[in-house]
Amino acid sequence: MKSLQVALLASLAFVATAPVVAQVPAQFGAREVVLADEPATIWRSLIETDSKLAERSRIQGFNQAFLNAFGEGAVVFRRGPVGAEGTYQAVDPGRGSATLESRANYIEFSRAGDLGLTTGPYRYTMESDGELRRVHGHFVTIWRKFDSEWRMVADITVRVPGVLSLDVEANLRESEQALAESASDTLTADNTLESLVAAEDLFVRAINFRGGRRAMLRYGLDNQRVYVPGMAPGIGSEAGGMVYGAFLDERASMSLVSHQPGGAYMAESGDVGYTYGTMTADGSDFAVNYLRFWRFTESGEWKIAVEVVNPF
Repeated sequence: MKSLQVALLASLAFVATAPVVAQVPAQFGAREVVLADEPATIWRSLIETDSKLAERSRIQGFNQAFLNAFGEGAVVFRRGPVGAEGTYQAVDPGRGSATLESRANYIEFSRAGDLGLTTGPYRYTMESDGELRRVHGHFVTIWRKFDSEWRMVADITVRVPGVLSLDVEANLRESEQALAESASDTLTADNTLESLVAAEDLFVRAINFRGGRRAMLRYGLDNQRVYVPGMAPGIGSEAGGMVYGAFLDERASMSLVSHQPGGAYMAESGDVGYTYGTMTADGSDFAVNYLRFWRFTESGEWKIAVEVVNPF
């Protein structure tokens, strides 16, 4: 969770692995609707997974705990998405002692219970040459079920100045509000991964045509969450659009934004999915990693539930 990208906190030495080639599975085609556990059960299982990882990080050290938690094809973000396992294996354990504390305060998941997201504050502390260095921020982690067990498949963090409290709790009601924006089984039954990838293309076009704030207002859920460096999360449509616009429109002003997809995945139930990659702007030094968690809505459109961007 805070795992992957947290190693990126620049306190650890890492060796970048080769960029991850777009991992876009073939479309599901005709799918049988999967009956999953009750939403509260799925929500609770993700809370427990997050808590167990935090505890194992404390006991084993977060680097080893995260290595044990990665799923197949897991990615973290450096100068673009890279393989998580190879990146963490390359960390020098003698670099210095480090601790990671974190706690989820928001949960998203698919109706099938095979794809989920956790996010919340983290505090990273590293001791080197007798000095302590602390970094605070927000983590966003994507989880997939492998053999009935949640495994991390993507993780990113954004730093914020000052201190963040870890005395937070996730609220099931907030997750239920996001679920309420999902389309019915009838609409999602024939969804394809191609439609999700196409939605991302439309979103980037909207950034160039409308600007970041208006694009996020158009393609974000009412209950969206937007994470950018140096700011509090934008929660809700208006706040999310303002945060996204404040970050992106100033940095990419008057430049054409393009994206380089890194991968995409859609839940078996066809109601949620995620995409990741990088965005750059012509003629400027604007370059960011992005991670997006999407939800298919009753209007027949994919919309952004969680957006994270982090410069590199």
